[in-house]
Amino acid sequence: MQRTFKVLLLFCFLTTQGFAQTFPLQSLEKIFAPQDKAVIYIANKIITMDDDKPTATAVAVSGDRIVAVGTLEEVKNALNGQGFNIDKRFTDKIIMPGLIDPHLHIFLLAFLAPTYFITPDDWDLPWAQIKGISGHDSYMKKLRETESLMKDKKEWLITWGYHQYFHGKISRKELDEISLTRPIIVWHRSFHEIYLNTAAINAMKITEEKIKGHGLASEQISLAEGHFWEAGFIYLSYNFLMHHIASPLRFWRGLKMCKEYLSGGGLTTIADPGIELPNSAMLMIKLVFDNDQTPFRSLCIASGQAIYDKYGVSKTLEETEKRLKENGHRVYFQPKQVKLYCDGAAFSQDMQLKDGYTDGHKGAWIQTPEELETCARLYWNAGYQIRVHVNGDLGNDVLIGILGKLMKENPRKDHRFTFDHYCVSTPEQAKQIAKLGGLVSVNPYYVYVLSDLYSQFGLGPERGQHMVRCNSLLKNNIPLSLHSDTTMAPARPLYLAWCAVNRLTMSGKVAGPDERIGVKDALKAITINAAYVLQKEKEIGSIVPGKIADFTILEQDPLTVDPKQLKDIPVWGNIFEGKIYPNKFKGRVGMYSKREMEKLENDPADINAKGGNNHDDLCTVNQILQKSVRDQAATSQ
Repeated sequence: MQRTFKVLLLFCFLTTQGFAQTFPLQSLEKIFAPQDKAVIYIANKIITMDDDKPTATAVAVSGDRIVAVGTLEEVKNALNGQGFNIDKRFTDKIIMPGLIDPHLHIFLLAFLAPTYFITPDDWDLPWAQIKGISGHDSYMKKLRETESLMKDKKEWLITWGYHQYFHGKISRKELDEISLTRPIIVWHRSFHEIYLNTAAINAMKITEEKIKGHGLASEQISLAEGHFWEAGFIYLSYNFLMHHIASPLRFWRGLKMCKEYLSGGGLTTIADPGIELPNSAMLMIKLVFDNDQTPFRSLCIASGQAIYDKYGVSKTLEETEKRLKENGHRVYFQPKQVKLYCDGAAFSQDMQLKDGYTDGHKGAWIQTPEELETCARLYWNAGYQIRVHVNGDLGNDVLIGILGKLMKENPRKDHRFTFDHYCVSTPEQAKQIAKLGGLVSVNPYYVYVLSDLYSQFGLGPERGQHMVRCNSLLKNNIPLSLHSDTTMAPARPLYLAWCAVNRLTMSGKVAGPDERIGVKDALKAITINAAYVLQKEKEIGSIVPGKIADFTILEQDPLTVDPKQLKDIPVWGNIFEGKIYPNKFKGRVGMYSKREMEKLENDPADINAKGGNNHDDLCTVNQILQKSVRDQAATSQ
């Protein structure tokens, strides 16, 4: 009765003041509606990543927001009369801010997931346990075995994970010896290059004439070897490859596998920098990821290079802004953020190096320095945060020079210009980046998988052992974040933290011990600092009242376990936006067997049965399939 009187009294007042249109009665009822009960989660320990209150034992959540943190008594008092329930299921566990990977690729992982993994490093996937293979003979034997087990003679053999320093050189001729009739695609571990046999080249109708006259792309193609790399690979993908192997149903299956894998590592936020896909592909991503069964959000960052190359100076900014219209709740483009490219991939040794490679081979530019500067200036002057793929120290020099010019021409305070990957660098470059206000997000997995080999081949001991200089960045007060660039590294943030803390290589040696960082700094790099590079630090990244209730629940305390065990800490699950999502997979083979995964490709109805998507989703997929068929038919005419 008292609440109703207050509402009527306020409504009468607003009506006399002419505000009835602004505050309808329904809105006023919401203002005075009783608050929902909060949930107080009690934990063995809560690592908040908040310097003012580093640890706690209780956290209160109301809806999707954190409302109080501290001891149980402190939290009860902070609720100030609001009703609450106490949840004790985590009393023996550790609660952390939801883990964040600020740079991975949904499309890349979804595309590669259904392929055959033949890699130098182990991969722990929900649908398979992959054991790493090294040596040329072992690699070719595995490739032949894989082909021999394929029952459908028309099916293309697509494999990912080849690396010349682990597996020796391969060629079109060697692939032809496996099959002259089945198209074979060997995708390099870097994803930046590819090898084809003659059957694949013929199936895609690639000729010497067609690959001429495309500038840098034409220079990075060897048809005789069946080898396409960097700009040549991009040209191949857009003009030939995707028309033949990127079927919507295959992509749908890959997205389901991708979601299954990402759900197992404690991630609550991922970001995909450099995404530029057809509307139909973006719609598929939303159908799979933008629903209540997904325990994480996917932030998309537009590919400035692709948009600039397609639309030119006059329309680039307009077209970039259009991407925001595609936003959903869990899947959305970040406003005023864009990704550009500098030099080539670390895994391909296409990085641009100041002192070159020990064997004399040359690195590669993805965008020439001149193109990169023109594109960067366009976005800089429009107020964008620019993230740039860069790996070599010469690439760093080019990028530092560009950032310096932009700051001189048009100074900006909180620009968050980001160097992404940062494989080979110098301590002096860290100082220069700090002076210009730049950020760095690194892939520390390079140390584990590449340091030993690159110390012998290409880089030499000094550069090979000191790749990914995390400590040099921290010494210069640069907010350091860690990313996987999946599939360049496993999408497991605790694994990345383990790499940065221990710097152990595949042989068990410590590479560049002076560049190791502490556990607390590594945890910051996968929580609050990762949020900062995404401009989301006011919403996520720490457990503070007012922020979104994103938590990762661990079985052990990362601050007290042996640092060498960081990557092995079991993830119980997530709390995402206030909802609990137990980890179904525990980092082991999960929901689907290999046979079930194969069935998904052939029976779309099973997607509904297994994945919980509704009938409208399948109807939409059917429309996408039909549109793709029509588009491909029109292209071939």
